[in-house]
Amino acid sequence: MRAQWIFLLCLERAVYFTNASVRRGLRHRHGTVKESRQSPVRAIAEAPPSTLMTNAGTLSDIGARAESPPSLSSMTQAQSPESLQNVLDYKIAMPTPKPAVLNGAYCRGGACQYRVDPGPPTYPPPLTVMPVPIAMNVLAGREFCRGLSCYKGMGVPGDPRLDPFTLNCVHLFNDIGGGMSGEDSNRNVAQVHDSFERVCKKKVGVLEVASCPAYANTFIGAVAAKVNNPTVGSTTEICHDTYWWMLAFKEAEVALKLTAGALPKGKSLLAGDLNRFGTGGVGPSSARGIKWREYASKHGKWPSAADMPAVPQQLAADGSFASGSSLLQAQSVPTAPKPRLPGADSDEDTPHGLPRYEQNTLPHDEEVHQVPMTKTKYQIAPASADGTIPPVEVAGDLFDYCSNQFSEIMAGYAQTARVTVQLTRDWCTWQAGVSSWIGEKQENGHPDWTHRTCTGMMNLVAFALREDLANTTAGLSAQQVCKQTFLAIGAVHRTDGIIKDAWAQSLRGPPVSGIPAADDDEMQMLLRNAQDHANEIFSKLRNQKADYESMNNVKMAATATLATWNGPELPTQAPWPDLPNAKDMDVTALLAMSVERVRQSKRVGISVVEELKPWGYGS
Repeated sequence: MRAQWIFLLCLERAVYFTNASVRRGLRHRHGTVKESRQSPVRAIAEAPPSTLMTNAGTLSDIGARAESPPSLSSMTQAQSPESLQNVLDYKIAMPTPKPAVLNGAYCRGGACQYRVDPGPPTYPPPLTVMPVPIAMNVLAGREFCRGLSCYKGMGVPGDPRLDPFTLNCVHLFNDIGGGMSGEDSNRNVAQVHDSFERVCKKKVGVLEVASCPAYANTFIGAVAAKVNNPTVGSTTEICHDTYWWMLAFKEAEVALKLTAGALPKGKSLLAGDLNRFGTGGVGPSSARGIKWREYASKHGKWPSAADMPAVPQQLAADGSFASGSSLLQAQSVPTAPKPRLPGADSDEDTPHGLPRYEQNTLPHDEEVHQVPMTKTKYQIAPASADGTIPPVEVAGDLFDYCSNQFSEIMAGYAQTARVTVQLTRDWCTWQAGVSSWIGEKQENGHPDWTHRTCTGMMNLVAFALREDLANTTAGLSAQQVCKQTFLAIGAVHRTDGIIKDAWAQSLRGPPVSGIPAADDDEMQMLLRNAQDHANEIFSKLRNQKADYESMNNVKMAATATLATWNGPELPTQAPWPDLPNAKDMDVTALLAMSVERVRQSKRVGISVVEELKPWGYGS
């Protein structure tokens, strides 16, 4: 039994080895799967070109693909234009068939020849392109609208300088200041003031921090018109209002000649010998000042007794209070002498004599060494005690012109702040009312001014005198008004400079005066705009006056010719009949006739026929 098991085991091993030998021989004969797949490619690479051209159909049938040839010669042949390997993987897209004529609609009959292809269908654009707004402002491109249901600025031409100003202003409030105080729906004026004051302290130097409340007052003037509204608006809206308010403020500076570049020089349209009533310069005693007082007295522009200050005072020639100018007679009360300092001598025991130093170091020849007004400076704000903050100074000729002009506006007398603001507007309106120079010897008035110019002047003076508007008893001199005006001008221009330098690094330098110089680019641009507008208006009035004078000369010459006419008698026009006179009409007769007509219309009766008519004819 054991021998049988051993025999079967040996037979199994022999059969296994026999099958393995047979399989190995078959594998060496036919090759592996990879070798069978690579055999056509190898045959293409090793075959000559003439054989490839003959067996091209066979290669496509067996699906041979172009691969990297193993030999250099085969690689050279594959790169030739005649090689079939370059076109084995070539593909081309099938062309799209053209649409059927007339959309493939079947037609039969003689009328089919008159059919017309309608063409491709028309579809609306996916997005309607909005027109480009005027001056890069969305509201400017909309239809002009006025009323409670309109947005502010609809249809109004925009200003390309508004967008950079708004960007800088919003950057100051949102990025540097951490956001404006309050919500957009209930923000008040005080929150706007505090927000800019907080921003200002981060942008200016340490020595200028104390002036930040004065700079923040600029935003009070810009949003003062909305003080009774539920909110003064969002940050963008407040920046827009500030830009337009500052622009009107600067234009008022040019109109009032409160900038060095606008002072009268030579024969400019803004010079002192033009644009005024009469001659004699500016001031209450000039020809224009006298005419202004006459106009104010006749047209009710003179302040009433309730609006006059408690102590009426006349102004001097330089705009200050005239000495002893009080119009009220009061008994002078002797004043007690001041007490002496401890250890000081009395006036009788004090030694008198000349000082040891020369008080006037200039030579006595005043004609040669007289300082002109252009080199003179008026100090309107003192410097700090330690000298770190310089004083605020104004050029002498600029301050003198301002004093004389406000003396003229105030009619030569001290006025309260409210009356000064109203007189400034009335003075501007009076000059802007000139519409013709016919019959005038000189070109007077300001026909180039509009109601916006007068409103800007009023806002400028009101902002300058904002601290004195509540005082209705104290009178202000022209010099005091000019002092407050130039301080306000400096604060507004300094605020504008902080907004323009919103993206610049703060250098923490010493404070500088905000009053613009004579060569300031922005003020020069506003001055040129004002001069161009004045040139346009003045040329029209000059042409109007020249045409009138030419026509009047022809008329006078014709009248003189008729007065000395020696020829035949000229035909005369027959007199026209008189027009009906109301006195010739009897009103009572017309009234009686009207009453009789009403009575007859309400009477009931039988109508009487005047004549008989044949049967069948209507009445």
